Amino acid sequence: MIKKFWITIIGALSLITTFAPLSALAMMHEDVFLAHTDHELHVYRISGDQPGKTMMIIGGIQGDEPSGYITADIYADIHLKKGNLIVVPRANFYSILLNRRNGETGDMNRKFSPKPGQKAYHLEEEVVAILKHLIAESDCLLNLHEGSGFFNPKWMNNMENPNRFGQSVIFDAEAYKPPYGKTTIHLGDIANRVIKVVNTQIKNPRYKFKANNHDTLSPTTHHREQRESATFYALTRAQIPAFGIETSKSIKNLKDKTRLHKLVINAMLQEFGIINDSPGIKTEPATLSYLILKVNNNQPYAMRNNDVLNLNIGDNVVVTDIIANYKRGLVADVENIGTSNDTNIPFRFSGNANILIRKDSRIIGRVSLMKNKRTPERKEIPLANLTADSLLVDVNGKFIVVPNNQTIKMKYNGRIIIHSIRTNIAKLDNNISVNLKGFAPPKVNNGNDLLYPIYTDHDLMPRFSVHHQGKRYPIIAYYQQKTIGKFWLELP
Repeated sequence: MIKKFWITIIGALSLITTFAPLSALAMMHEDVFLAHTDHELHVYRISGDQPGKTMMIIGGIQGDEPSGYITADIYADIHLKKGNLIVVPRANFYSILLNRRNGETGDMNRKFSPKPGQKAYHLEEEVVAILKHLIAESDCLLNLHEGSGFFNPKWMNNMENPNRFGQSVIFDAEAYKPPYGKTTIHLGDIANRVIKVVNTQIKNPRYKFKANNHDTLSPTTHHREQRESATFYALTRAQIPAFGIETSKSIKNLKDKTRLHKLVINAMLQEFGIINDSPGIKTEPATLSYLILKVNNNQPYAMRNNDVLNLNIGDNVVVTDIIANYKRGLVADVENIGTSNDTNIPFRFSGNANILIRKDSRIIGRVSLMKNKRTPERKEIPLANLTADSLLVDVNGKFIVVPNNQTIKMKYNGRIIIHSIRTNIAKLDNNISVNLKGFAPPKVNNGNDLLYPIYTDHDLMPRFSVHHQGKRYPIIAYYQQKTIGKFWLELP
């Protein structure tokens, strides 16, 4: 079932692959899934000089825990002498950009065992499916978190007790015996050996780690919610040792938390025979050097922080690159247009706007787009003549421009996102609603389906299609409840 779903989503994703040689044998391979969305997922595979076991490191599955994704990001640049790493620094980029625990549909770390009847498709569900596939390739999983307070098996006070998670290595059972005669996994022994190594390097007694057995398989566990987590999935389905590495949110210095995460990761690498050249910690603030934009497909502009670019209404703009002192976690967000990640997504200038540049959740720069006052005003098209010219749609990760009254043809089990609409009066583009008949947005059905991922195999209601056959659906463009254009979605 997992393999089948992986094959399905690979066909539906925009996948970008790059290779970076590290030595004669070592190699870094990058995959980008769900490109140009605010759920964009970067996966880094690091192969060592010599073969060995593979460890997977996940950061940022909950977006308000920065030491997790910052530490994981460090390991994307590591060089390995032996063994392999699969690093996913920002598993839940959407929640990272908003600096909050939950994503659009809840806690991503509670989606690895879907409840009966739970909606199976969303961009977040696609991320989870990818993570499951990567877990299946691994020999061990580390999920990096920040937990509240300080874990202690004894009740010390409100901030240090058995119900706290901080400064602990969490696992789901002292030992787990997989089915079919496979070797027992002794998670408690692994955790205690690693903690012994780590704690000799920590001076502050309160910062020392403790083993935290959630006993998740037991009917009397106090942590039933963990049965839907990535680590429980890795242990019981992929049958590999899996650990949640929790630093404490009560430790306010981000550099300290990152160092503590690194200590545990390096000890885990040693435990599994993966030999690394220890990565450094980069802690200086992110700063923007340039934002690269193209206007009307002409030569690019290099804009510094707080620069102003004068444009004409109707100019076509795209942010092609962000040059900063960090390589990852960067997005350009055009205010009031698109999503939180508008990098490499073309849009049409319809009025003054700011482009905010973020490194994860923090704004590190802005470029203002202003209407060019020196350009003579064009003769206004009467509002009565307003018509839709085209739609910009993302079909299975590929952008397509669809002229008015034309048809989008796609497979039955694909994904479509209607990104934007262009009219013959550019300044009104952002005031147009687009309604795919037969689709109801998951939140409030306000008749505007822009930017919602739509999965054609179960999000569409056939009774709204032509002749109720479930094959041809109208897409209507409205301005103030008046129809100004019609497009079509056609399935086989």
